[in-house]
Amino acid sequence: MSLVIPFFFLILPIQIFGQPPIAVTEELMREVFPDADRFSSKEGEPPVYRALRESPENREPQTIGYLFETPDMPPEEVGYSAPVDILVGMDLRGTITGLKILHYIESYKSIRGDFINSEYFPDQFENKNIVEGFRIGRDVDGISRATITSWAVSRGIRNAARRVAEAYLGDSEFVSLTSADAVALQVLAAQTWDDMIENGLVVNWTVIQPDGTELQLALAFMGHDGLGELLVGDVDYSRADREASARVSDGNMLLVGIDGNSSQPFRQERLAVQQGESVFPIERRRFVYVGSADYGKIADRVRFAGAMVLDPAIDITKPFDILYNTGGRVGEFGSIAQTTYTVPTIPLALALGQPVPSELLPEIDDDLTAFQNEGLYASLINDAPWVDVGVLLLLMMFVMTAFLRKSVKIRWVTLGFTLIYLGWMDGGFVSVSHITNFVKIGPSMFRSDLPQLLILIFTVVTTLFWGRVFCSSLCPFGALQDFIAHFTPKRFTKDLPQRVHDIAIYAKYGILGFLIVMALSFTNLSLFQYFEPFGTIFYFSQSYLLWGILAIFLFASIIIPRFYCRYACPLGAALGVTALISPWRIKRVPQCDVCKVCEHSCPTGAIRGPKIDFKECVRCDICETKLIDKSGVCKHDMEAVAVRIKDWSPVST
Repeated sequence: MSLVIPFFFLILPIQIFGQPPIAVTEELMREVFPDADRFSSKEGEPPVYRALRESPENREPQTIGYLFETPDMPPEEVGYSAPVDILVGMDLRGTITGLKILHYIESYKSIRGDFINSEYFPDQFENKNIVEGFRIGRDVDGISRATITSWAVSRGIRNAARRVAEAYLGDSEFVSLTSADAVALQVLAAQTWDDMIENGLVVNWTVIQPDGTELQLALAFMGHDGLGELLVGDVDYSRADREASARVSDGNMLLVGIDGNSSQPFRQERLAVQQGESVFPIERRRFVYVGSADYGKIADRVRFAGAMVLDPAIDITKPFDILYNTGGRVGEFGSIAQTTYTVPTIPLALALGQPVPSELLPEIDDDLTAFQNEGLYASLINDAPWVDVGVLLLLMMFVMTAFLRKSVKIRWVTLGFTLIYLGWMDGGFVSVSHITNFVKIGPSMFRSDLPQLLILIFTVVTTLFWGRVFCSSLCPFGALQDFIAHFTPKRFTKDLPQRVHDIAIYAKYGILGFLIVMALSFTNLSLFQYFEPFGTIFYFSQSYLLWGILAIFLFASIIIPRFYCRYACPLGAALGVTALISPWRIKRVPQCDVCKVCEHSCPTGAIRGPKIDFKECVRCDICETKLIDKSGVCKHDMEAVAVRIKDWSPVST
């Protein structure tokens, strides 16, 4: 191993160590702000570059806008692995003139290429004014399979640009709007939760269930960013707003705090809004999880909170009724509890972008400081794509049904499902990158990805109980190798000599150790893609080197079934070590002492006569199916077997 590592570093391209941050040069600034003649050095607070235009009438050049780097405007929005550093140009009207991604760290950057800069994504921000919401799904289209990164880029640009506008663009539309908003928000910020109840912003509602227990709901309008951040904190509001934007194109949010001793759990499907004769049931897509009520004015007032996204047909300038079905079928509103909500004057003005009546605003100095992040982790429910979660749960059901019933037909259906859905459609498979990224950045990488967390939990739990079930049926690259082996004529397949095989299986454990050491030593180093070809084929890599490595593994899998799983998979190595403590293993019988049927059929070479090397076993069910069907010596009872074999004595236990 000591000889392999130095050689390995010699053949790798230099960019695997992470793209060094791009230096801000005049040429780069001209890309971002093409109308400028020249630029100043970085100066001021917050620090900016001034975009200058030469004027024949004046000796001094005229400032026509500003350029700034988002890392200079903390707190930064965090992408999948780290903040995304961006150079942004903005003119004097608060309109974005261009941007350039300076640096970002993403697990699949080297596989997919420079997927932020190379796609149409950055071009969407040009000519956007900072009064817009910059919401993914509403104002900006996100990057496929990179929602977290899309959101970080979009919010990072918006928040930084607004800070620059507050400091340098006193006459801009954004500042004129937010100056008035800031005063209104300070009025609300000075109020306690009880004050908000008294003023009508918060309405407490007790829903009596048929058995006499109570569901305590707290309703509050949060149809404005500042208002939402004030009520539930910046992080929880941002995540809820992200999820709402991804689901529906329009509508204001109404906060729903949930508490009480109800024997019936709160269910969003039982909610509806009525205005006049029109009733708007709250569909699943119009209800988002907000958090555990740990931040903002709602902190410690309820157990947890969600938010309804009101139908745009509801006139928020008029009262509307909230209905909750307390009995009967879900979706019907025969037996209901009911309360009326009226949006108070100040929140209504904020939502509509209208001036707040001056008599409601005391003399308060403007303070445009944005609400800061109040927590590190948002709920996984915020970003949960429920269709994907449902499909994933269905796939897991297929996996466990095939495994527990030892059904060959169901397993092949499951393998096809895994290969197409987890491989090419969803791309949410488990990778050794999850181990190395966990080493680098900790559990925060899973904070907004419920489907990924479900796969990880399923993988860990099944491995602890039964061994490498994931490798058998939930790994798309394992499924691909099984299909290759199934359709390859047997005359083409070979086995390594036993002595070579016994040594070669430990290569993957060395690779796993090497990747973990590198992740601990070099946080910007990305190496896993050179040992794990999942992303190459399923994300369609732009690297010829990675395609070459993939071709080697696929060709080897034609000759030796599951070659990659046997000798090179670092994730399989990690699961194999975990499988050593699994209590429920494959049953062996005395006939296995003299039978070679399962040994010859094992796709990973894990069987040696009556013994199974359990860390190498992928729980493919082949040997267990053969035992059930009595396909080998096990079809004979032991008395007949003992008579035929001289000097036989049982060795299995």
